[in-house]
Amino acid sequence: MDVFNMELAGLTIEVKSRFEYLRWFCRNYLTDNPVADFSVYAEDKRLEELREYSPEMRDEFLERDAVYSAIASKLPYHDRVALHGACISYKGKGYLFTAASGTGKSTHIGLWKRYLGEDVGIVNGDKPIFHIKPDGTIRAYDTPWCGKEGWNRKLSADMAGICFIRQGEKNAIRTVDPEEAISLMLRQMFHPYEPEATGLMLGLFDQIITELPLYMLECDISEEAVKLSFEALTGEKYKRAEKETTYEEIYKLWRLPR
Repeated sequence: MDVFNMELAGLTIEVKSRFEYLRWFCRNYLTDNPVADFSVYAEDKRLEELREYSPEMRDEFLERDAVYSAIASKLPYHDRVALHGACISYKGKGYLFTAASGTGKSTHIGLWKRYLGEDVGIVNGDKPIFHIKPDGTIRAYDTPWCGKEGWNRKLSADMAGICFIRQGEKNAIRTVDPEEAISLMLRQMFHPYEPEATGLMLGLFDQIITELPLYMLECDISEEAVKLSFEALTGEKYKRAEKETTYEEIYKLWRLPR
């Protein structure tokens, strides 16, 4: 069994793995810090659950996802939660776009980069970690679990808003109150295995939906959709960058070296 320490969201985590692939997958997050905040491994029960859901998946990939689940289950004890969504930064502030898989959140953040240029950076394209600090600040951190696009750049940002996305024939955006946000957010949060951790997670979740501005965007894949979400989330007037960023440039800029 391989054992290594990695750093995520300001925590040092000891990882025990069966396959060399996991160390490679986490290679950009390895640390020499010998003191871990907690330890994780892929439990057999979780591996079997994942195998039933994805029988064609190779064992090393099942372990990768099982270890993510184990980490996410421990995070609430450290005032952190795992979220499903694409998180970007704009002028140092973080914005999360979240929706069911396949809805178009990656497409939308790609359009932000395309039209708004160098002021837009990537935190994580699929599974960022949120740290809810004692002063109420909510900071988003990247992880190596970053979606099929592989978008993450070891960046963190203080959160300034969350936008739920739905596909629509017309572009429209509106605010979401905390009561409506409950069902929307719970679908995108990882639910820990232990009841105590679940209770802690719900408390952190309540802080997130009460502290951050929340929006619902119904959109297509157009510049108009970017303008709507940008102006609502940032409070700035939309101004297109002088130079459009190509998708080839986005993939180069938003992926860590392999």
